[in-house]
Order: sequence, then C-alpha cells, then structure tokens
Amino acid sequence: MATRAKEGGVSLRPHIKTHKCVEIGKKQLKAGAEGVTVSTLGEATAFANAGFNDITYAVPLVPDKFEGVKRISEQTHLNLLVDHPNIVDQFGAFCKEVGIVLDVLVKVDCGYPRCGIDPETPAAVSLVRKIHENPHLNFKGILTHAGHSYNVTTVAEVKIIAKQEQDVMIRFANKLKAESTELVPEVVSIGSTPTARLADTFQDGITEIRPGNYTFFDYTQVTLGSCEVTDCALTVLSSVISISTDRAVIDAGATALSQDKGPIHIEPNVGYGKIIQDYAKGDLETGVIISSLSQEHGKLIFPGESIFGFQHGEKIRIVPNHSCITANLFDYYYVVKGDSVVDTWRVQRGRFD
Repeated sequence: MATRAKEGGVSLRPHIKTHKCVEIGKKQLKAGAEGVTVSTLGEATAFANAGFNDITYAVPLVPDKFEGVKRISEQTHLNLLVDHPNIVDQFGAFCKEVGIVLDVLVKVDCGYPRCGIDPETPAAVSLVRKIHENPHLNFKGILTHAGHSYNVTTVAEVKIIAKQEQDVMIRFANKLKAESTELVPEVVSIGSTPTARLADTFQDGITEIRPGNYTFFDYTQVTLGSCEVTDCALTVLSSVISISTDRAVIDAGATALSQDKGPIHIEPNVGYGKIIQDYAKGDLETGVIISSLSQEHGKLIFPGESIFGFQHGEKIRIVPNHSCITANLFDYYYVVKGDSVVDTWRVQRGRFD
C-alpha cells in the first residue's frame, strides 16, 4: 500500500484501528507512512506514548473528549475532526480557555450516510469558514470515508465508488478555493481499503489515503476482490473439541471470531470465517461452514459431506470475516514465520474514553 501511495502521489496515513499494535505501526512508518489514524483516545494515547508524532483522530469530536484531546496534544501533533458548527463553537471556546490552537479537519459525507456534512450544501462552506475565523482552531483540510464500498459485489462497482469518493472531495475543495484562497484545504483525505486498493488512479487534488484493513485483510476483502486468501495475514487458530454425526465444534466462538457475518450479500452461506486447507496455496476447506457461534464455541456443519476427516484436538486455522474486530478480541498477536512463533506483539485494545 505504501508503494501504491507513493506511485499515486499521495500520502499514506494508515488507520491503526485494524491492528492497534505499536510494532505494526512502526513497520508502516518505516515503509513510508506519514502519520497514523486512530478511532479512540485510547489508541491515540498508546501511540503517542510510543513516540508517534502525527496522529489523526478520525471520529467527530464531542465535548467529553475535549480534555483527553488536550492531554494527548501535549505529547504529539493531533488532527481533530468536526462535522457540525455547534462543536466548532464549543471546541473553539475550550481551546481559548486552555490557551491552545489545534488543527481541525471537516468530515465530509461522500455517499456513506454515517458522519459528515453534505458538501453540496451552503452549510458545508459555512462550517469551514467558521473554523477558519476562530483564532484557536486551524482549518487543516477535509476528510471522508467511503464505507459504502463494502456494500457492493464486484470490483467494477468498487472502482465506481472510488472515483465518486475522489470526485466529491475534489469538487468540494474547488468550491472552497472559489469561495476564498484562505479556505483552500491543505489536506484532502480519503479512505477505505477497497477504494484505496482498487482505485484506477488518485486524482490531482487528493493528498492522502487512510486505509486500515489492508494491514491484515480478511475474507470480506477476498470476496470484494481487494486481495487473495494468501494476502490475509491474520488468522485464528482453534481446536476441534467435539465431533458428532452431523457437526463438529471448535473452541473459537464469538469472543474469538466476532459475530460479524461478513460478505453475506455476496456469499450468503459464508458463515463466521473460512477454514484454511493450505495457507501457502490459498486453498480453503470446501463444504465446511462455521454455521453458528456461542460465546466460546463454534459449530461446523458439513452439507453433504462426512465429518470424519476431523479429529479431536485437530488444529483449525480460520480467516476471519472482519480482521479488525477479531484482532480487538485478543491481547497479543503470535507472529509466525513458517511453522515457528518468532515473536509476540501487544494489542493496544480496550476503551477508557
């Protein structure tokens, strides 16, 4: 991804919510990333403590986060996110009270109706101007996330969304420039692994990409065409603990695999992850479905197949549907080279914000 960003003329600011791991983040910086993106103040704190000096907190601010943001900004450079004028007023007043000036990005809705302001409305330009006119806030740029790229079924559809994502942002940046040279965004940031991976090009005017899932990939990315099974770097190792005539049970349940149903709009019987037959070749077990999960148990069913190929205690390696959520369920990664564990890395998970 760093190579793709460099060749495309954009900065890479990976979203570390996928891995939450300082060691992996350092590898990303070494490979060419310019700063990181986080989703929680806990992540920001962990990475600031580890010496990361440029962090984007990519969740719209609310007042109960102001003190935490101030504390972290004393350790590292922070980019903050807003999408409403009320928060601009409140955050500006807070920054004035404590005597600081912080960089602010405006969250833009590019077609994924979650957070973000509609860039086609007059309110969008007004929001940017309000930030610019506040002496304790520095308007840094605009940011979006094409989360709807996960809802399509083909590579061609992802490419369409990737272009639309960029078109929306460039159009808004040009609108701001036409309004005033003082409102020209320094940062025009886009992000999602499918669009960053599959976009035909990064258009002039896009300055930054923020993919996260690419660090590990997962089975959802496989079905979207973002990667191959052999690109999936995060797997869960479980054991067969029970065998019956019509099912088997493993010791990986919802607390290991998460209950993310994955790409059911593409593969209705995907189950809760895919069992690997041969990782080196990218081969998956066919005719075996992880059909249901309880807290610590996963049920395997074998439509039309015999289960007698499985043995009690047999190790089952699983590619999760959603690696980001799965990673957050564990305290450590076991780093494997060949058949050997060569290291363990801490997962900086948990919430205290």
